[in-house]
Amino acid sequence: MAGKLRVTDAQVEGVNEIYKTARAQADIEIAELKEKQNRIAAAHEVIGRVQAFRFVEKTMTVCVLVQIAQIKEMKTYRDLPKIGTWEDFCNYIGFSRQHIEDQLKNLAAFGEDFLQTVSGFGVGYREMRKLRQLTHDGTIVIDAEAVEIGGERVPLAPEHKEDLQALIERVIDEKDKALNEAQATLKAKDRRLEDKEKEIQKLHKELTKLEDKAAAGKMTAEEDSFLQKMKNLRMGFDGYMLKADPDAAMSGLTEITPRIRAALISNLQYMRMQALAAYDTAVMTYGNPTINPEVATECEAFEQEYEAWTKQQQTSEA
Repeated sequence: MAGKLRVTDAQVEGVNEIYKTARAQADIEIAELKEKQNRIAAAHEVIGRVQAFRFVEKTMTVCVLVQIAQIKEMKTYRDLPKIGTWEDFCNYIGFSRQHIEDQLKNLAAFGEDFLQTVSGFGVGYREMRKLRQLTHDGTIVIDAEAVEIGGERVPLAPEHKEDLQALIERVIDEKDKALNEAQATLKAKDRRLEDKEKEIQKLHKELTKLEDKAAAGKMTAEEDSFLQKMKNLRMGFDGYMLKADPDAAMSGLTEITPRIRAALISNLQYMRMQALAAYDTAVMTYGNPTINPEVATECEAFEQEYEAWTKQQQTSEA
């Protein structure tokens, strides 16, 4: 019949292809929606379990912690009514965000098996943080079968529960002891540096007095300029010696190796030889006490001050 539209096979095939594509896309969206609904339902279940555990035990199981990690990774909390953010989710289940974050760090550092094993040890929140820090420096190594702490290996098995607990307590005690000793050493070094700084200030005051006496004796402009130059040189030298002080130079090092000790001693020996060489040259050229009696007087006063300072340092170290 004239004017009647004819549908070709190609058109039919095209329509079918469009339908199949749309159907496949719809199936994907339906599957994603179902998965999302399942995650939301699982999240609600986790919330209920956490709140129940918190009411009874004030804590949560490792299994629940694993599920919380999945909720965070999938960001399921965004789809929960009246929550929306990770911090709101943590607060909703009764814990602070910081607490949950620390628990998840423990899970990532130790693994589910280790946490499951030590869950009944009574290991506290702070102790777990210390253990986690020890995994970073290699003190604790955990694999699927055992825990190695300080070279001692203990299987992750129920029959070795007491061995593992004793090992954990020992390594924490050793770490605390080492930290306390390091802090005490640092405080002692700070006190010595403070004493040396006070002594330097005292010497500066004495030098100023000598300069004032010299000024009263009507110094020439050249003498005044040279004394100021020497004063600046001594102050700069004192400041540099604070950095060269063995305690200050070694401060902050975790291990003092033979190479480090050799570098320190050789540098100080070099400085000593250079200073002695300059001193000998000055004495031979300008410092004959017979020719310059004022030099002898000042050097004698300085030697007396230095001897008193040396005795003070020996007494404080004893």
